Amino acid sequence: MTNPASSGDNIIIHAVGSVGPRRVEYGEPVESLLAGVHQKIKQADIATCHTERIFSDRGCMQYRDHNTWESRVDPRNVKTLVHGGFNVVFHAGNRCFDWGPDALVDSINAIRAAGLQVVGVGKDIVEARTPAILERKGVKVGILDYNSVLPVEYEAREGKPGCAPIRVSTYYEAQGYQPGTPPKVITVAKEEDIRAVEDDIRKLRGRVDVVIVSIHWGQDFVMGALTTYQPVIGHRAIEAGADVVLGAHGHNIRGVEIYKGRPIFYCIGSFAEERSPHPKPPGAWSETVPLAFRRLQTETGWERNPGHKDRRYTMMVRFAAGKGGIRKASFFPAYTNQKAEPELLSRSDPRFQEVLDYIEPQCKQIGTTLTVEGDEVVVRTQP
Repeated sequence: MTNPASSGDNIIIHAVGSVGPRRVEYGEPVESLLAGVHQKIKQADIATCHTERIFSDRGCMQYRDHNTWESRVDPRNVKTLVHGGFNVVFHAGNRCFDWGPDALVDSINAIRAAGLQVVGVGKDIVEARTPAILERKGVKVGILDYNSVLPVEYEAREGKPGCAPIRVSTYYEAQGYQPGTPPKVITVAKEEDIRAVEDDIRKLRGRVDVVIVSIHWGQDFVMGALTTYQPVIGHRAIEAGADVVLGAHGHNIRGVEIYKGRPIFYCIGSFAEERSPHPKPPGAWSETVPLAFRRLQTETGWERNPGHKDRRYTMMVRFAAGKGGIRKASFFPAYTNQKAEPELLSRSDPRFQEVLDYIEPQCKQIGTTLTVEGDEVVVRTQP
């Protein structure tokens, strides 16, 4: 991270993970999901979130090697994002095409009609790779979004809606001589897709002062896990000119790496993602990965915000930025309740230390030190 040339050109950027509102389905005010945090979010000059919800009442469920029935929500739920104070919505992910092209285009249009910018998806590949550009106090910020967790046909192409893809291949290598020993799992991103990301970043770099890249990647619900392709893509994005990489998909927070002075947040978690009140219809996608591996156990009373307890740990990332790039990277620990409503934690709250104890060893493992300053946790390279 750069040293400030002056404090006068600083802007603040807030970023949170997945926001999946269903307040309309529950018959509750759309403002209620983020009621406890929206004022803090709005203190930033620019605020971003990720969503895995499709805001549409059209389309049909895609029965391929993956589908999920609950990603589509009433379009009126977009008002939750507006009330939350967000300016840009990351939409590239493994849920974006669950209900087909019409529903995805509806979702894009609903977000834009609410006055927000949406990135990572589009009516074709050109639109999906088009950045959002915002200017605040003379500082220009460019934002891109990509998805590496790709069910069949979810990527955008010429004339086809979808997301901006980073395709990844998986290989298995034997370890040891004993029969049945678990193999080493090797993941490699397609070179042509990485180069496309690099090209997008370089083109954007010449137009803005700060470049933010969001990537939907890795494994979900697995504590601390990083797949082998993630650092490769993260590092190459930084080398191409990104000032920060924000990771999504994992649903539980992961470590932060400082690479060449710039932060890679491998996963900033689920910020406000509530489960559907409606039962799963016949034929809908069922999980094939062992539940214990993915830490999906849910306590009674937490069905609306399901999963292992560590899924409740989350954060709001904060960047101080200027014409020279990111000057300071930090986050505010947060916790989601039984209704998936987030609460930013004060240093005096015991849950603050719970979140810190969870993520700090992951950061230390990749060479990063966390320093508490009031209710804020600053990210630094280890000395």
